[in-house]
Amino acid sequence: MLNNKICKIGYIRKDNRKYENLREKCKKILRKVLLKVQFEQIRNGTIILVPESKKYNHFIKRRILKQINSYITKQEFNGFVVEEGLEFLKQNIDRSRMVNGKLLMKSLLIKILESIFYTSRHNMNLENIYIFVNCYSKENICIIEKLVEKFKTVNIITQNLRYYKRLEDSLYRRGILITVSNNKRKSARSAKYIVNIDFEKELFEKYCVNMNSVLINLTESENFFENNFKGVVVNDFKLRINPDRSVFVNEFFGNIDTKLYVESQMGFNVGNIDYVENMCREYGVEVFPEKKYHGMEYENITEWNTKISRNGMQKYHGIKYENITDYT
Repeated sequence: MLNNKICKIGYIRKDNRKYENLREKCKKILRKVLLKVQFEQIRNGTIILVPESKKYNHFIKRRILKQINSYITKQEFNGFVVEEGLEFLKQNIDRSRMVNGKLLMKSLLIKILESIFYTSRHNMNLENIYIFVNCYSKENICIIEKLVEKFKTVNIITQNLRYYKRLEDSLYRRGILITVSNNKRKSARSAKYIVNIDFEKELFEKYCVNMNSVLINLTESENFFENNFKGVVVNDFKLRINPDRSVFVNEFFGNIDTKLYVESQMGFNVGNIDYVENMCREYGVEVFPEKKYHGMEYENITEWNTKISRNGMQKYHGIKYENITDYT
């Protein structure tokens, strides 16, 4: 069921739009001289236009922050997306209200896994997957039920045994087998594929896991086991959308990360997996997991491919949503 309540987002960008109208050009110059922040109302929130500057010194930062803070305290924002180059604003806005892509990553987990298995030429149906999860929610149950359709066995590692044992029994009555346990020494010792849904770093590291596994991390914690982990870690991902929409995003919202734009547009429905997948098809989305291999991160996909190929692993390619049926 869709949540039709409007999710209010503050999109903070530089006031560097090109105006053809002379009057608008003059207004932009005046805003720059007076260091005036402009607020534009849109359907799902506000675009906050920050005066452009080659260098944001202490005086400029303080003046801009004062205007923004004065505005946002009078409004009820659910999140903020900040353009690249305005890091000082990210540091001065409540971190918990920053859109970071993790909710979208969770909803796209199946597609991220399909991408990894497609490029490694392994069959998901013949593999086991281990899920670290404590929160018993509709979204997490939906993810588990979808993983059951894809993998040979789904293994749940949780401290919330009472509720997940109920899920295990419920699925068993439908002829679906999963395992639920909380053995710190043995639960994930032989795991090749791990998904960490909500275990923070300190808790996750109390468990014995395969140090050569593929770990997909949906939390904000990073650098698990420090230098001891030798496998592949997926902490983040990138999206590409169709060119026409991409041009619109850059012109209207500024130089923001595409995944943050997509997540902010999903609003309160970002946890609805079917809704997210349908919207991603509409946007012409391609998913690119960002991997760390042996503790090293590769943003350049060619560099990553070269490194992986030397170690006998397959090259990576993104998955296009409109072609997803070709892979599944």
